[in-house]
Amino acid sequence: MGGRALRSSGAQEINKKKERPGMEVTSPVRRSLPVFFFLMDIQLGCLLLAALGLYLAPVEISVFGDRVWLQLFLGLLGAVVTFSVVMILARSETLFGNILRRHCLQLTPLFSKLTSSQMVWVAIAAGICEELLFRGFLQSWLSQLSSPFLGLLGASLIFALLHCASWVYFFLTFMIGLILGIFYQMSGGLVGVMVWHSIYDLFAIFAIVRFPHMLGMDNEISRRD
Repeated sequence: MGGRALRSSGAQEINKKKERPGMEVTSPVRRSLPVFFFLMDIQLGCLLLAALGLYLAPVEISVFGDRVWLQLFLGLLGAVVTFSVVMILARSETLFGNILRRHCLQLTPLFSKLTSSQMVWVAIAAGICEELLFRGFLQSWLSQLSSPFLGLLGASLIFALLHCASWVYFFLTFMIGLILGIFYQMSGGLVGVMVWHSIYDLFAIFAIVRFPHMLGMDNEISRRD
């Protein structure tokens, strides 16, 4: 009896150890779902607004445009260059850099709840849905009502206002909106700006959560401590 009890106890202990890794994997995923669905709901809202606008307004857009492979390459290159510039600005010991680092720290609790795969999906959804709304519908519609320049300016301004957390973040998103809008006008298709936006967001989210030193956030954390 004593031997059987020991063997039974040992078997139960082994089973518990086998179960623990599975529990460690599923628990973070379940905890991340509310945040993930919240962020995806925002992108769904952008998608629905874009669809409604394109349905009601006489706006014609092209998703692919001309020279798709060139758009994809330039979109990837643009995302790398844009993130590199933002990274340099965030690491700078300036008022701009200090405020930008604080914004990144404020976003850390939100994005850190996501799994790696969820971060990828959020970045892809933002690139597709936001570009369809701001560049595909809004910029095209405002350009038809006024001029390509005013359409570019208006869409970039609204894009910045909806991302506004401070004058630093407003200026940064306004400039990025202008760059994406110009690229959209020149390429004639949305696929390039969608790739640009998605890859940039992916770099930014992973840097904030996984590699904060890339944005100088580790120095900011040590100062607070």
